Formats: sequence, structure tokens, C-alpha cells
Amino acid sequence: MGNDSESESDEICCGISMGCIKIHTLPCMPQVPASEADGTSEDERIIDPNDQPYGMMGVVNPALSRPKNSKSKKPTPQQAKKWQESIENVLNDPKGCAFFHKFLQNEFAAENLDFWNSVKELKNKNPSGDRLKKDVKQIYEQYLRDNAENLINVNNRLKGAINECLEDPRLEIFDEAQRHVYGLMKDGAYKRFITESHIQTLIKGHSCNS
Repeated sequence: MGNDSESESDEICCGISMGCIKIHTLPCMPQVPASEADGTSEDERIIDPNDQPYGMMGVVNPALSRPKNSKSKKPTPQQAKKWQESIENVLNDPKGCAFFHKFLQNEFAAENLDFWNSVKELKNKNPSGDRLKKDVKQIYEQYLRDNAENLINVNNRLKGAINECLEDPRLEIFDEAQRHVYGLMKDGAYKRFITESHIQTLIKGHSCNS
């Protein structure tokens, strides 16, 4: 976060699944190495932007993360097979995301998906001005400040960069933190979630606690 970045062109990974491009450094965007991507939901969103803003202080409303049809709680074998193909297929499927959230709760890591969804919702709503500033601070307070209730595992350099931008945030302020937790989920919990033994318990209708 030095002053020499003001007039130089830096390599910044901005946007989802786009990789790194050369752009001029924008004010208040944390400058840190980038990783990977995001997914987008379809008809039944994990969070409906019209239901409420970011849950309570940026937390995903658990009621919006559960399958709505109680008669179809079990995934079909076809659904489960898709989930095993990629984490994007899990995150893009409301039922898959709900089962993955429950799995993460059992691993005491649900805050990663909650944060990822909160940032996704922020981008979907695309607020500006005072509303953007308020929403960014809510997400920061919930997931990034020291001793936050749902603290995610990001390094101090990134947390400091985000903190410096809170008074004049950009919509992309959480991009690198979102990519970071995506990588944590993809390389860790997701691999355990899609093991054949666990997928079979879901298809048979057993909960993650069984």
C-alpha cells in the first residue's frame, strides 16, 4: 500500500473468471495478488436481493439458503453428479448451495460461504454513494474486523487494505477477499463435500450430521 502506486499501471485481477489484465490503479481497491473466481445463481437465488439487505449485518439469512420444497430435500443422482463436476455447479444450484452450507456448518467454516454470498449480493444490488459505504461497512464489521462475529481467514495485509478504503469504497473492495475464500472452499471443504460416500448419504436422504 505504498505511495508509488498512484501513477503506475498495476496488474490487478478484477472481475470474476477474467484473470489478470493491465489497468491503471483505481483508488481504494486493495492491491494484492489475485486467485480465482465466482459463480452466479439462477432462478432461485441463495439470497434474493429483494428479501433483505445482506441479512443481519451482512450475514446470509439461513432461511434463504435452504431448499424451499420440503418434499424434494434429497438431491437427485443427476444433481449430485453435477455437484461433483465443479464447485461452480454447487454454488449455482440453490439446493447444492444449501447442502454445501450445511456441510460447512459442520466444519465450522460456514462464514466463508456466507461472506462469498454477501459480496455477491452486494454486487447484484450495485449500490452507490452513502448506501455503498454503509453496506461495505456492514460486511466488513461482520467478517473482517478484529474479533468479528464471523471472522474469515484472510491475511492482515488484505484486511488492512480493505480497512483503508472503508470511507471511500468501490464496489470491488471485497473482490480479492471473495476470491480468497472461494479458493479455500474449492481446495478444502468442497473436495470433502463431493466424496462418493458423502454424496451417497445425501442422495439417500441422510443429513450431514448422520
